[in-house]
Amino acid sequence: MTSPAPQNRSSDVECSEREWLARLHTGDERAFERIFRTYVTALCEFAHSYVRNRDTAQEVVQDLFCAIWEQRFTIEMPHGARAYLYAAVRNRSLNAIRNARVEVSFHEYLSREANESVASTSPDAEIAARDLSQALARVIADMPPRCREVFTLVRRQHLPYAEVARILGLSAKTVEVHMSRALAILRVELAAWIRP
Repeated sequence: MTSPAPQNRSSDVECSEREWLARLHTGDERAFERIFRTYVTALCEFAHSYVRNRDTAQEVVQDLFCAIWEQRFTIEMPHGARAYLYAAVRNRSLNAIRNARVEVSFHEYLSREANESVASTSPDAEIAARDLSQALARVIADMPPRCREVFTLVRRQHLPYAEVARILGLSAKTVEVHMSRALAILRVELAAWIRP
């Protein structure tokens, strides 16, 4: 009697991933759930190693899986699910860090300007504050319409992404994309004001 041939675990995983992806392309929810359950915990830990915040890490991973489901019929993972997921989480984590830095920098600048304008009644301070206010209004007005709507609801109405998504009939991921675009526009257009 011969002993069974040893199985190549790596090959089995690759085969399973290819099967999951093929089934995902047909809209199979169980395949999607299988991919999710296989990777979600490790991906959250991986995202946390970048963003250093559990909630943000979970949001990064959740948004990724929402995007995968939305693109389930067309998404390509040429190097396998594992490689795709880790690369996507890394990129999204870096975007989250960059966006957080821009927001903090911009809010710190506005806070400094507000404090300086209260402490100083000089004409230069008043002109600088007025110029910033006008520049900000112009940049927001010039944003693409949907981008402007998202930015206004998130930053001026202080609504969470999920609420904005519901109001505008968008996915949370689409709201995140518009918000990232708005922050990128602000970063470029208001660079003179947000430099350290």
